[in-house]
Formats: sequence, C-alpha cells, structure tokens
Amino acid sequence: MDAAILDLLRQVRVEKDEERAEDLKARSSHQLGQHFLRTPSDLEEFAFDLLNNVWADAMAEDIVPQVIQVKNVGLADPDYIEEDLRGLRAYWQGKGGQIRSDIIRYERAQMPREEMVTALDFHQDEIATNFWGTFDDLVTQSREKLSQLPTERLIELVQAAIVTGDTFGSFAASTLTDDQIDPVIEEVALRSKGNVTLLGTRPALRHLAGVGLEFGDRVAEQIFNTGQIGQYKGYAAVQVENFEDFAGNFVLPNDELWVVGQNSGRLTYYGDNAKVQQLKLPSFMLRWETARDAGMLLFGAAKGRIGRIKLT
Repeated sequence: MDAAILDLLRQVRVEKDEERAEDLKARSSHQLGQHFLRTPSDLEEFAFDLLNNVWADAMAEDIVPQVIQVKNVGLADPDYIEEDLRGLRAYWQGKGGQIRSDIIRYERAQMPREEMVTALDFHQDEIATNFWGTFDDLVTQSREKLSQLPTERLIELVQAAIVTGDTFGSFAASTLTDDQIDPVIEEVALRSKGNVTLLGTRPALRHLAGVGLEFGDRVAEQIFNTGQIGQYKGYAAVQVENFEDFAGNFVLPNDELWVVGQNSGRLTYYGDNAKVQQLKLPSFMLRWETARDAGMLLFGAAKGRIGRIKLT
C-alpha cells in the first residue's frame, strides 16, 4: 500500500484526542476515498486488516469462554474431544502378589468444522463521499453481529439437546420458586463438580430476583467486564445481551434460563486469521465478505452437564 496512505491511516488510528481524530478523518476522507476507488487491491488489504481486528475484538468481548472451553488450532488441523477416561486400576494386595494391569479407555469425538460469516454490500460512492463514515458503520455492524454468533450457537445447541429429563424444567414465571428450579441446577452441579453458570437475557434473569439471586457490591463493574450480574445460591449468573434480526425479532428467547456446567462443551477456532474478500457487484455496488472457520460441540449434554429452564 502507498506509504502516504498508510501514514494517513496510522495518524487516525493512533490519535487519542477525539476532536483531533475527527478532524483528521474529515481532512483525509476525500483523499482516502479516491485512492481506494482507484486501487481495489489496497481496499481489499485494508478490509483484511480491519475485519480481522473486528474478529479479535469480538472474541475478546465474548462471554462464551466463561461457559465452555475455547480452543484455537491450525487451519488444517482436526480437533478431538477425549472424554470419560477409565482404566488404570489402583488397589491393595498382599506383598509380592502379581500386579494386574489395565488399559486406558475413553470416548473420542471430532469437533465439527463450519464457518462464521458476515457480509456487507455498499455503493462505491459511499467510499468516495464518506470514507470514514462507511467504515465506521462497517466496524460497528460487524462487531455487533460477530460477537453474538458464538452465544447464539451455544443457546441453539442447548435448546436442541435438552427437551426432557432431570436437567429440564418448565415452570410458570409468575409463581416461580426455588424448589422448582433448584433440582435442575443441582443435577447439573452434581455432574460438573459444582462449577455451574446460569445464563439468560435480562428479562429471564430478573425472575430469579425473588427466589435467591444476590447482587454484589461491584455489580456494575462485573457486568461491564464479564456479563456476570450476581450469584444464585453460590452459582454465577451471567446476563446475555439480546439482539434483533433484520425483521426486528429477538434472536435469543427471553423466557429461558440455561444451566451450563464444567466440561460441557467446546468452541474451536481453526486458523489465526479470518478470510476476507471483496466482490464487485452490478450497479457499482461492492461487497465485503469475511469468514472464520470454527465449530462448537456440547459433548456434556448427554452426561447431564447442561440444564434448561423454560419460563411460561
């Protein structure tokens, strides 16, 4: 990329004063817009850096690592779950007796591989006339959508896996009691060495306020840093931010609580960078696409390490 263009981008990026940064953007917008329209290869390089930073920010703010394992492997490498190790018996016996041996047995499952993707279409005139505004909108929208993808998939898998049994409960929200929900939570805790997290949107979690949810003195800081709003009888309660789809419908259900125990699942990212490409569309439209190879598996659902509470 041209050295003068790189310098302009660097000046805006490192400027700490908001007024000066806005002034730099205003003065450089036309020059940058014209350059990137003339040099599409530079625009794609800029998109690669920009969107990979968005992926990094989205993963840093994600609450999923607090709930399930998150792992990164090479782009072409497989990832396996090895669970339920057994064997290698230890026992007392008379001195000098023959020692019996055993072999290690375990369950093994391969992590799935899918893509987390997003794309944005815009007119090339938006770059020429409002360069920084266009890319600020791109960053904001991409970060908002990508940061929710792991959480959305986690909830989808929980709903699909837990529909009945000791780790499922359906109760009236208006008459909810701890005697109803505690057996579900304790069943998950029993199989998770006591390490349990309660997840839900704000409307769902507020129903716990009357049955045992406790807020700490530093609750505001906890929400900002981790999403944790308090504890329910010693278990962390984490608020999941809901969001709307294009039609204005909430993506996450506001009438469910999810109980997630230790070693209940894994999210695997394949490779260190996201793929980014720029496409030319008819009528002077452009499209930026980005994708990251990843897979999520809730291997603990069948072992009772995940619970679901539906509020009616």
